[in-house]
Amino acid sequence: MSRFKRISHILLAIILAAAAGGVVWYYVGINIPSIKVVVADSKMPIGTVIGPGHVVLKDYPVTAVPGEAVQSVQEVTGKTVVSGIIFPGDVIRQGHVAADTGSLKAVLHSIAPGKEAIDLPADTSPGLKGVATGDLVNVYTEITVGKDVTEVQCVAREAVILKVPPVTADRDNSSSAVRSYVVAVTPEEAQKVAEGNVLGKKFSLSVLPPRGGQ
Repeated sequence: MSRFKRISHILLAIILAAAAGGVVWYYVGINIPSIKVVVADSKMPIGTVIGPGHVVLKDYPVTAVPGEAVQSVQEVTGKTVVSGIIFPGDVIRQGHVAADTGSLKAVLHSIAPGKEAIDLPADTSPGLKGVATGDLVNVYTEITVGKDVTEVQCVAREAVILKVPPVTADRDNSSSAVRSYVVAVTPEEAQKVAEGNVLGKKFSLSVLPPRGGQ
């Protein structure tokens, strides 16, 4: 058999195999019903306000669709992620989002129920670039303990980070830019932090390991 014939037979075999695979795929596709569900197209941490660019519609086999799967992009657009980090490819569920559009309340009630949200001065811990929503921190500031005597004390323990400053310096005048840390603390701690803010005190943060020490 000539080389040309051998190559022709190989190519023919490949074409026939591909055609057979296509037929199988077609029949599998028409016999397994599917529905369109909303799927994450980018990573979305807690507090993300979902926009059209964050999600897409994809066909999923009915048997593979989780309960409470969202089936309309409009249903989640403008809502806030409140339940863990959503990764690309994750099917969006009703429990992932809340209707409080971009509000701190949605994040606060999700990750720090029972606490209050309060902001810290813009110059707080400028070196903590890796801190993210949900991290635990201790908050320190200068406290007057006697006449002309001050000391640094922890005024909030295991505060939960709700918002962080931009990763890159933001020089514009946009009022919507997050320029300071927002933390969740107890009502008693919120009063101490507020007093420090009023008196113009500086604050510092120390990052704690996750609960359980892991």
